[in-house]
Amino acid sequence: MAVEKLYESDNFLVVNKPCDMYINSEDKNEKNTVTYHIAKPDSHLSSSMFPLHFVQRLDYATSGVLCIAKNKLFAARAGKLFEKRVTNKFYLAVVRGHVAFEVADIEFKVGVDPSTADSSHQMLALTSSEALAKCTQSRHAHTRALRLETGYYEDNPVTVLLLKPITGRRHQLRVHCRAVGHTILGDYTYSGKADSTPHRMFLHATRLVLPVHEEPLDIQTNEPFFTDPKFSTKWKSAKVYYKFRSKDDFKAVCEILNRSYVIGVQYKMFKM
Repeated sequence: MAVEKLYESDNFLVVNKPCDMYINSEDKNEKNTVTYHIAKPDSHLSSSMFPLHFVQRLDYATSGVLCIAKNKLFAARAGKLFEKRVTNKFYLAVVRGHVAFEVADIEFKVGVDPSTADSSHQMLALTSSEALAKCTQSRHAHTRALRLETGYYEDNPVTVLLLKPITGRRHQLRVHCRAVGHTILGDYTYSGKADSTPHRMFLHATRLVLPVHEEPLDIQTNEPFFTDPKFSTKWKSAKVYYKFRSKDDFKAVCEILNRSYVIGVQYKMFKM
């Protein structure tokens, strides 16, 4: 499976990571990695002759924009921007069910699920005081969501959401979606291994805005789901709330989530 290069300079390489692919691996024989396709298999190691520095991470099942620094200087500069939360990341997701809200802020803390601490290390959104007492390493997490379109996938109700993570916790978008009752379509792990029919998990990092002073980046992929016959042939639209399938339309809806509030929309806050 090819890894598309979206942008390259002396300081950065930005790629469109396919779904169901690792970023890197300690196994020298593992070929299903981003590093194998774009560089040397050991390029994620500091001992490499041509090391790459991953300034962000994407889950194995998540596709989309992945930024890599080519040197330590710009890795550090990009890393500081992520730490200060001045970057903007936008994801397209298809979730199970028809979402009632138009815009939502989801601010449940996220921590390690104690029941999986010795196995899969799944994360848990803390929606009750009982969960908070049991969970370990919990941290504040904040996701903004915008309803784009409702429809049906194989006659089952689903919703297309635009997601903007304000914080960057492990599996944050997946556990936040599950916490509000709308698991991401094809998320085998966070559906309790029940959602196994779709050919992939429908979460895609569509746009990354990284305001590095010397080299500001605003990288966007094409819309990934409706151009895929494996999805589009099983999809039936019910209602379009916002146009989003072209790059210009997608940038326009991103601006809605960049605002602190939106007048005249159905808003919901999820917080314990």
